[in-house]
Amino acid sequence: MSIVWPAISNQQIEEHASNLRQQALSFLNMEQTSEVPVEQIAEMYLGYELDFVEGIDGYPDDVIGGIDFETNTILVNSAIESHIGRYSFTIAHEIGHHVLHREEFYRQSKSKHIMCRGMKERPIEEMQADRFAESLLMPANLVKEHFRKVRNKNIFKPENPYIVASKVIESTGLNNVSVKAMVVRLNHLGLITQNPLFNKIYKLFAS
Repeated sequence: MSIVWPAISNQQIEEHASNLRQQALSFLNMEQTSEVPVEQIAEMYLGYELDFVEGIDGYPDDVIGGIDFETNTILVNSAIESHIGRYSFTIAHEIGHHVLHREEFYRQSKSKHIMCRGMKERPIEEMQADRFAESLLMPANLVKEHFRKVRNKNIFKPENPYIVASKVIESTGLNNVSVKAMVVRLNHLGLITQNPLFNKIYKLFAS
Protein backbone atom coordinates (compact mmCIF):
# COMPACT_ATOMS: atom_id res chain seq x y z
CA MET A 1 0.00 0.00 0.00
CA SER A 2 1.47 3.35 -1.06
CA ILE A 3 1.61 6.26 1.32
CA VAL A 4 -1.02 8.96 0.89
CA TRP A 5 0.74 12.26 1.39
CA PRO A 6 -1.16 15.31 2.65
CA ALA A 7 -1.33 18.39 0.47
CA ILE A 8 1.24 21.05 1.34
CA SER A 9 1.12 24.43 -0.39
CA ASN A 10 4.23 26.07 -1.78
CA GLN A 11 3.78 28.86 0.74
CA GLN A 12 3.74 26.37 3.59
CA ILE A 13 6.89 24.73 2.25
CA GLU A 14 8.60 28.13 2.02
CA GLU A 15 7.65 28.84 5.64
CA HIS A 16 8.90 25.46 6.85
CA ALA A 17 12.23 25.97 5.09
CA SER A 18 12.64 29.52 6.36
CA ASN A 19 11.83 28.53 9.95
CA LEU A 20 14.26 25.62 9.88
CA ARG A 21 17.04 27.77 8.41
CA GLN A 22 16.61 30.47 11.03
CA GLN A 23 16.41 28.01 13.93
CA ALA A 24 19.40 25.99 12.70
CA LEU A 25 21.62 29.02 12.14
CA SER A 26 20.72 30.31 15.59
CA PHE A 27 21.53 26.92 17.12
CA LEU A 28 24.84 26.78 15.23
CA ASN A 29 25.60 30.37 16.24
CA MET A 30 26.05 31.29 12.59
CA GLU A 31 24.92 34.15 10.42
CA GLN A 32 23.95 33.69 6.82
CA THR A 33 26.65 35.59 5.01
CA SER A 34 26.83 33.34 1.96
CA GLU A 35 25.72 29.78 1.20
CA VAL A 36 23.41 27.94 3.59
CA PRO A 37 25.46 25.27 5.48
CA VAL A 38 23.25 22.27 4.77
CA GLU A 39 25.85 19.75 5.93
CA GLN A 40 26.08 21.36 9.37
CA ILE A 41 22.29 21.66 9.54
CA ALA A 42 21.88 17.97 8.75
CA GLU A 43 24.63 16.72 11.04
CA MET A 44 24.92 19.17 13.91
CA TYR A 45 21.37 20.50 14.17
CA LEU A 46 19.21 17.57 13.09
CA GLY A 47 21.58 14.81 14.21
CA TYR A 48 21.90 12.92 10.92
CA GLU A 49 25.00 11.09 9.76
CA LEU A 50 26.04 11.47 6.12
CA ASP A 51 26.86 8.15 4.49
CA PHE A 52 28.45 8.15 1.03
CA VAL A 53 27.52 5.05 -0.96
CA GLU A 54 27.95 3.81 -4.53
CA GLY A 55 24.34 2.72 -4.69
CA ILE A 56 21.37 2.15 -2.42
CA ASP A 57 20.34 -1.50 -2.14
CA GLY A 58 16.94 -2.28 -3.55
CA TYR A 59 16.58 1.03 -5.42
CA PRO A 60 17.17 1.98 -9.09
CA ASP A 61 20.54 3.25 -10.28
CA ASP A 62 19.14 6.75 -10.83
CA VAL A 63 18.67 7.25 -7.08
CA ILE A 64 21.22 9.80 -5.89
CA GLY A 65 20.22 10.17 -2.26
CA GLY A 66 18.03 8.86 0.51
CA ILE A 67 17.15 9.28 4.14
CA ASP A 68 16.90 6.49 6.70
CA PHE A 69 14.67 7.68 9.52
CA GLU A 70 15.39 4.62 11.64
CA THR A 71 19.17 5.09 11.76
CA ASN A 72 19.18 8.88 11.32
CA THR A 73 21.30 8.58 8.19
CA ILE A 74 21.30 10.60 4.99
CA LEU A 75 22.59 8.50 2.11
CA VAL A 76 24.41 10.28 -0.70
CA ASN A 77 25.51 8.63 -3.93
CA SER A 78 29.29 9.12 -3.97
CA ALA A 79 29.13 9.92 -7.70
CA ILE A 80 27.75 13.41 -6.92
CA GLU A 81 30.04 14.28 -4.00
CA SER A 82 32.28 16.46 -6.17
CA HIS A 83 29.33 18.23 -7.83
CA ILE A 84 28.73 20.88 -5.19
CA GLY A 85 25.39 22.08 -6.53
CA ARG A 86 23.81 18.66 -6.85
CA TYR A 87 25.41 17.49 -3.60
CA SER A 88 24.07 20.40 -1.57
CA PHE A 89 20.65 20.16 -3.19
CA THR A 90 20.46 16.44 -2.40
CA ILE A 91 21.21 17.02 1.29
CA ALA A 92 18.70 19.88 1.39
CA HIS A 93 16.16 17.62 -0.34
CA GLU A 94 16.61 14.92 2.30
CA ILE A 95 16.26 17.54 5.04
CA GLY A 96 12.99 18.41 3.33
CA HIS A 97 11.81 14.82 3.76
CA HIS A 98 12.72 15.03 7.45
CA VAL A 99 10.70 18.21 7.94
CA LEU A 100 7.74 17.49 5.65
CA HIS A 101 7.33 13.72 5.60
CA ARG A 102 8.97 11.96 8.55
CA GLU A 103 5.93 11.74 10.82
CA GLU A 104 3.56 10.69 8.03
CA PHE A 105 6.10 8.15 6.75
CA TYR A 106 6.32 6.53 10.17
CA ARG A 107 2.56 6.54 10.53
CA GLN A 108 1.79 4.85 7.21
CA SER A 109 4.89 2.82 6.35
CA LYS A 110 4.82 -0.75 7.63
CA SER A 111 8.22 -2.01 6.54
CA LYS A 112 10.67 0.49 5.05
CA HIS A 113 12.30 3.39 6.83
CA ILE A 114 14.08 4.83 3.79
CA MET A 115 12.89 7.48 1.36
CA CYS A 116 15.01 7.93 -1.75
CA ARG A 117 15.54 10.66 -4.30
CA GLY A 118 15.58 9.52 -7.93
CA MET A 119 16.19 11.51 -11.07
CA LYS A 120 13.33 10.29 -13.30
CA GLU A 121 10.08 9.79 -11.45
CA ARG A 122 8.84 12.82 -9.51
CA PRO A 123 5.94 11.83 -7.27
CA ILE A 124 4.33 14.48 -5.09
CA GLU A 125 6.58 13.93 -2.06
CA GLU A 126 9.70 14.29 -4.22
CA MET A 127 8.46 17.54 -5.75
CA GLN A 128 7.64 18.83 -2.28
CA ALA A 129 11.15 17.98 -1.06
CA ASP A 130 12.63 19.65 -4.15
CA ARG A 131 10.66 22.81 -3.42
CA PHE A 132 11.83 22.69 0.20
CA ALA A 133 15.45 22.27 -0.91
CA GLU A 134 15.38 25.31 -3.19
CA SER A 135 13.67 27.36 -0.48
CA LEU A 136 16.24 26.32 2.12
CA LEU A 137 19.28 26.89 -0.09
CA MET A 138 18.07 30.06 -1.83
CA PRO A 139 16.21 32.31 0.66
CA ALA A 140 13.46 34.20 -1.13
CA ASN A 141 14.22 37.65 0.27
CA LEU A 142 17.94 37.35 -0.46
CA VAL A 143 17.37 36.14 -4.02
CA LYS A 144 14.83 38.89 -4.73
CA GLU A 145 17.12 41.59 -3.34
CA HIS A 146 20.09 40.54 -5.44
CA PHE A 147 17.99 39.87 -8.51
CA ARG A 148 16.99 43.54 -8.42
CA LYS A 149 20.65 44.56 -8.07
CA VAL A 150 21.67 42.34 -10.98
CA ARG A 151 18.77 43.53 -13.14
CA ASN A 152 19.67 47.18 -12.54
CA LYS A 153 23.30 46.62 -13.52
CA ASN A 154 22.91 44.36 -16.53
CA ILE A 155 21.04 43.98 -19.78
CA PHE A 156 20.14 40.38 -20.62
CA LYS A 157 18.85 38.61 -23.67
CA PRO A 158 15.62 36.63 -23.19
CA GLU A 159 17.20 33.37 -24.29
CA ASN A 160 19.80 33.49 -21.51
CA PRO A 161 18.11 32.92 -18.12
CA TYR A 162 21.24 31.00 -17.14
CA ILE A 163 23.28 34.18 -17.40
CA VAL A 164 20.84 35.91 -15.08
CA ALA A 165 21.00 33.00 -12.63
CA SER A 166 24.79 32.98 -12.73
CA LYS A 167 24.90 36.69 -11.95
CA VAL A 168 22.48 36.25 -9.04
CA ILE A 169 24.59 33.43 -7.61
CA GLU A 170 27.68 35.64 -7.86
CA SER A 171 25.89 38.55 -6.23
CA THR A 172 24.34 36.56 -3.36
CA GLY A 173 27.38 34.39 -2.64
CA LEU A 174 25.19 31.29 -2.75
CA ASN A 175 28.02 29.29 -4.23
CA ASN A 176 26.72 25.86 -3.28
CA VAL A 177 23.79 25.96 -5.70
CA SER A 178 23.84 25.18 -9.40
CA VAL A 179 22.92 27.66 -12.10
CA LYS A 180 20.07 25.37 -13.16
CA ALA A 181 18.67 25.33 -9.63
CA MET A 182 18.82 29.13 -9.50
CA VAL A 183 16.96 29.37 -12.82
CA VAL A 184 14.18 27.23 -11.33
CA ARG A 185 14.18 29.35 -8.16
CA LEU A 186 13.91 32.61 -10.11
CA ASN A 187 11.06 31.14 -12.09
CA HIS A 188 9.21 29.95 -8.99
CA LEU A 189 9.63 33.37 -7.40
CA GLY A 190 8.15 34.97 -10.51
CA LEU A 191 11.33 36.91 -11.30
CA ILE A 192 11.94 35.66 -14.84
CA THR A 193 8.93 34.43 -16.75
CA GLN A 194 6.23 35.98 -14.56
CA ASN A 195 7.72 39.40 -13.88
CA PRO A 196 6.20 41.88 -16.43
CA LEU A 197 9.03 44.41 -16.05
CA PHE A 198 11.64 41.73 -16.57
CA ASN A 199 9.85 40.44 -19.67
CA LYS A 200 9.56 44.01 -20.98
CA ILE A 201 13.31 44.51 -20.55
CA TYR A 202 13.93 41.20 -22.32
CA LYS A 203 11.70 42.15 -25.28
CA LEU A 204 13.14 45.65 -25.53
CA PHE A 205 16.74 44.55 -25.88
CA ALA A 206 16.00 41.41 -27.91
CA SER A 207 14.73 43.41 -30.87
